[in-house]
Amino acid sequence: MGFRFSLATVLRLRENLEHTESLVLERHYAELARVQGMLWEAELNIGNARRIKNEELAQGMTGIQLQLAIEEESRLQQHRDTLLQKLQEAQKLLREQMATYRKARQKRDVLEELRKRNFNSYRREQEKREQRERDEAFLLRRKNRN
Repeated sequence: MGFRFSLATVLRLRENLEHTESLVLERHYAELARVQGMLWEAELNIGNARRIKNEELAQGMTGIQLQLAIEEESRLQQHRDTLLQKLQEAQKLLREQMATYRKARQKRDVLEELRKRNFNSYRREQEKREQRERDEAFLLRRKNRN
């Protein structure tokens, strides 16, 4: 009779849950990277807008051109601020998902450890049984010789 773990179905369920949480965690990492990229790009756009505004100011620009440049820079800064909020939210969701994944992993680890202990216990009992059978066979052969 082979080893059968009574909680094998529960272990498979825990493994599947851990895998699902791992996939969600990967999506959160991807979202965080996406927002960070957008934020980096927004910072570049603000820097470029400032540089262009300063160059045009040095060359001389009209009041309306200055007003438009200031409004454009303000719009870019608002977009950056929105992205900063999205970044903070993405970081928060990532931390929460990391905790969820850790819990799922721990639950699976507990069952995996229990399965290993049960298997080791089964293997020790199996070895004892086999040794008893060898001992009995030896004693029977010895008794039959006498």
